[in-house]
Amino acid sequence: MKQAKNDLKLSKLGELSFRLRSVENVKGDTGSVLRQQLAMAFVLIVAVRGSVRLIIDQEPAELDRSSVFLAVPGQTFGAAERSGEAELYAFYFDVFACPQKGHSEGRSILRIDRSSEALPRSGKMFVYPNDQLAAMSADLYRTWHGEDEMGHFRCQIDLQEMLFHIYRNRRSKPENAGAAVEYAKRYIEEHYAEPITIERLARIAELSPKYFVELYKKKYGKSAIEYVTELRMRQAKRLMAQSPAKLRDIAHMIGYTDEFYFSRKFKQEIGVSPSAYMQSSRRKLAAYSPPVLGYLVPLGILPHAAPLHPKWTEYYYREFSGEIPVQFSAYRYNEDWRANLEQLRQISADLILAADTISPEEQAELERIAPVKLLAVSRLDWREQFASLAGELGETWQAGTWLEDYSFQLKRTKELLPLALRQGTVAVIRMVDESLFLHCNRGMAGLLYGDLELLPAYAGETDVYNRPVSLKELRRINPDHILMIVRQDSETIDAWGRLQKRREWLALPAVERQKVRMLTSDPWLEYSPHAHLRMLEQLARLFPGECP
Repeated sequence: MKQAKNDLKLSKLGELSFRLRSVENVKGDTGSVLRQQLAMAFVLIVAVRGSVRLIIDQEPAELDRSSVFLAVPGQTFGAAERSGEAELYAFYFDVFACPQKGHSEGRSILRIDRSSEALPRSGKMFVYPNDQLAAMSADLYRTWHGEDEMGHFRCQIDLQEMLFHIYRNRRSKPENAGAAVEYAKRYIEEHYAEPITIERLARIAELSPKYFVELYKKKYGKSAIEYVTELRMRQAKRLMAQSPAKLRDIAHMIGYTDEFYFSRKFKQEIGVSPSAYMQSSRRKLAAYSPPVLGYLVPLGILPHAAPLHPKWTEYYYREFSGEIPVQFSAYRYNEDWRANLEQLRQISADLILAADTISPEEQAELERIAPVKLLAVSRLDWREQFASLAGELGETWQAGTWLEDYSFQLKRTKELLPLALRQGTVAVIRMVDESLFLHCNRGMAGLLYGDLELLPAYAGETDVYNRPVSLKELRRINPDHILMIVRQDSETIDAWGRLQKRREWLALPAVERQKVRMLTSDPWLEYSPHAHLRMLEQLARLFPGECP
């Protein structure tokens, strides 16, 4: 029935008119970005190289060459992350509907249609074959920005040809086996509370059950059924901590018809009974320092209060601001600490978690408000601190599960990084105002040069350093790959734009070979478990050459 309705909508495309308004090209290696914005028209986003993570109305959408995204008026959209070699086009256009029957033929006026129902399909669409889209996008962009006086007229035709190609060749599922397994994984995430079998997942992925099992385990390091159980346990813990629902109702809500089986399964997986967990999980936690969130999120815990800011804690603000009831200032990380203390006094927290980098004065004030647990982030390795905190909060199972997943992701990323990166030297350069620094913090030292065994182009006296460097000295050091962090303020961004035009910069071998990749301050300047996971994910996007 749904297919018939879609076919009917497709037949109505002939009654619509289109007007292209503008075309945008975003390349990962030029520093250009597709910023978060409100769509005033329809927006067709086509990835022609690499991969990009879009945020559509606060929801993520992964895009690569096998898919396109059609945003509708009223949606917000933008690129959150992209691989270093990613390139995409954004086509902004209006849709006009033909007059309804019964209107006078002589007075027919096209009306603009900004409704989400104007086109037969919006959102993410898989397109196969997809090899023509890159050429069509590039040609349309060149024509739109060219000097031909009839170029814009030609582009109106080209847009409709592109839409025709997309709608004619769209698929409900991806075409390759790896993407099909990802499709099945998304199905699990949306339907884990329903009965799920390997046979059903294999049918969804259009693979044989045996091949599906092998491919899923190879790709994610665990079986699909183990992932179903993991999602159910996470949701059970969330419901126990945040809702007054009875145990029987929670069991039914997450997909178990037998509450006694659920209780046994919960204790087997988590290590404590549901009743014991419910009693311990309803504590009111306050995360005083921004890095604390990076320890709590992997444990499946969101505090009652936390410091959030759209710039200084951008990721946590974007992902969790709607779920954390009390939000105090993270401006310049901790500049407003006195006002934050006043907010903490109002909420009757059961436990305050803070980094050991706070001042003695802050610690003394916090201890007057509630019991305080200091995380030894300046002394302990993040894994050691993570395990210790998990034990104190009764989340040893969750920590173990998360660390297993992280280890698998680390191993996989290390194997799939391009050979040229693994064999060449690497330097992280941080730019602040006009100044450049050879930079390596604890997270970079441990992940880049420790776990991933990349070769540092610069050997400092210590593993951690932030040393000024000139372009002349950088040429002498001669890194094969440069990972660039540019502070996100207007002065530094302007200085970065000027630097990219200087002959001395352009003459660096890594720049000449296009071996410069941009890192973001968040997560690379945070030292926490969750930051390390996001660092790995960003590296996989920046260096997709041998990644599937």
